[in-house]
Amino acid sequence: MTADHPALLELRAAGWDVVSVATDFPADDFPPDARVRELHGDSPAERSDVVRHAVEVLHHKHRFELIVFSGRGGLGARSVQAKRAGLAFTDTTLAVYLDANSQRDREADLRWPSCFAEVETDYLERFAFENADVQWVPDELLAAFVKRNHWNVRGDAVRSLQGGEQDLRKSDARGGSQEPPRAYPPPSGRGAGGVGSSPPLVTVAIAHYNLGRYLPDTLATLAAQTHPDLEVIVIDDGSTEAASVDAFEALRTRHPTFTFLRQANAGIGATRNRCLELARGDYFIPVDADNLVRPDMIAKFVTAMQRNPDVSAMSCYFLAFDTDAPDLRPTSFLYAHRPAGGPHALAGIRNVYGDANAIFRTAALRAVGGYGTDRGTSCEDWEVFVKLVHAGHALGVVPDHLFYYRHRPGGFSRSTNWFANHQRVLRQFAHTGTLSPAESLAVWSALLGFHQQSEQFRHAAPPRRHRIADRVHAALGWVRRRFTSG
Repeated sequence: MTADHPALLELRAAGWDVVSVATDFPADDFPPDARVRELHGDSPAERSDVVRHAVEVLHHKHRFELIVFSGRGGLGARSVQAKRAGLAFTDTTLAVYLDANSQRDREADLRWPSCFAEVETDYLERFAFENADVQWVPDELLAAFVKRNHWNVRGDAVRSLQGGEQDLRKSDARGGSQEPPRAYPPPSGRGAGGVGSSPPLVTVAIAHYNLGRYLPDTLATLAAQTHPDLEVIVIDDGSTEAASVDAFEALRTRHPTFTFLRQANAGIGATRNRCLELARGDYFIPVDADNLVRPDMIAKFVTAMQRNPDVSAMSCYFLAFDTDAPDLRPTSFLYAHRPAGGPHALAGIRNVYGDANAIFRTAALRAVGGYGTDRGTSCEDWEVFVKLVHAGHALGVVPDHLFYYRHRPGGFSRSTNWFANHQRVLRQFAHTGTLSPAESLAVWSALLGFHQQSEQFRHAAPPRRHRIADRVHAALGWVRRRFTSG
C-alpha cells in the first residue's frame, strides 16, 4: 500500500503508528527456497508469495499488531495461508481492506476473464478476504457486488474505524467459512484432537515399484521425522528388478517398526488404497518411494490440520531435484512447485491443488473411495483432490517447501500419455456434487471468457509480416505455375 492509501490514513487518524510496505522487496532478504524458480513461472500466486516473505521480514523487525492488505490482486492470500498453517503471523492480526476487485474492474470494461492468471487472481482475492482475521469493507457498493458473486462477507466485517477500533485487534480470529466442521467418525484415541492434545497417529503410505535405488533414502528421511507417533506402511507392488526386491527385503531389518508387505503388481492407485485400508492413523500421508522429506514435514502438516478442523486435506510446496543427495538434503534444484490450492474453476486444466505428498484426514479419504485404480495412467493424486472437492470437502495448502521431489525423466507421470492422464481427471467433473456457488460461477465465467478470447484470436487480422509472407508465397506460386504451364 502507498502511504496515502485510505486504510492507512484512517488508521493514522485513529491513532495507530503506521508503516507502509512496498512489494518490490530485495530477493536477497527472502529464504533461499523462495528464490527457486516456480514450475509455472510468474503468476498472481507467486506475487502473493513475494509479498508474504517481504511482510514476514518486516514483521520480525517491527512486530506489527495489525497487518492490512489491499483487496486488489489477492496479495494477502499467501500470508493468510501461512497464518492458517501456523507458519507465520500467529501473533498478529491480518486484515484485508476491500478497496478494489479485479472482477468488478473487468465487468466495468464489459470483459470476461481471458486467461489463467485472471481466474487465479479472482480466486486469490476471494480467498484472502474470506479467510482474513478481519474483513474491512468501507465501500457498501463493492461489498454488495462481491456478495452477489457469493463471497462470504461475515457479520463482523468492519465498515469504519469510527467507534470500532477494537474490532481490528483480533489476533486469535480464525476467519473463513462459518459452516460447522464436517463430522467424521470418532478419532482412534491416539490424540487426534486440536492443538495442545497429545500427538495424533499419522499413517505414512509408500507404494514401491522398482525403486530400490532410492527407497533406502526415502525411508531414512521418514525415520528422522520430528513427529513422534508414526505408522509407516511400505508395500512392494510386484517389483521385477532383483536389486529392488533385495533392497526392499534388507530394509525390513533396518526399520523394524515399519510395516513391509509385498503383493502382485496392481498399480499405484490400488497400492495406496491397500495402505488406506490398513491405516490406523487419523491422518494419512502418501510419500513417493523416490522422494525425500524434510524432518519437520509431518509435524508441520499435523499442526496445519489441527488448526483447520474444517479442512480435509492439505498439500504443500516442494523443490524438484535430479542429483544425488548423500546427506538426504539436495542443494541444487530444477524448480519449485507452489500450488495455490485453487481455484477449482481451473482444476480441469491444471492440478491447482498439489502433489500426492499431502496430508489427508483418513476418514475423509475413505469416504470418497480413495484413489482411482486405472492402469497405465498417472495423475491419481490430482484426481483424488477433485473427488474430495466435489464431495464437499475443503482443501488447503501449507505454504512451505516440506519435501524434495525427485525429477526422473523416466518417472511414471512423464512416461504416461497425457491425454489419457487428463481424461481420467476430467471424468470426475461429471460428479460436481456440492461445488460452492462461487466456484460454479467461476467455472462458467472462465469458459465463456476463454471462448471469447479464442474467437478474438480467430477473427483478428494477421500481423503485417504474416500478410507480406502470404503475398510473397502467392506470388511465387503464380510464377511457378506460369513457368510450369509454359
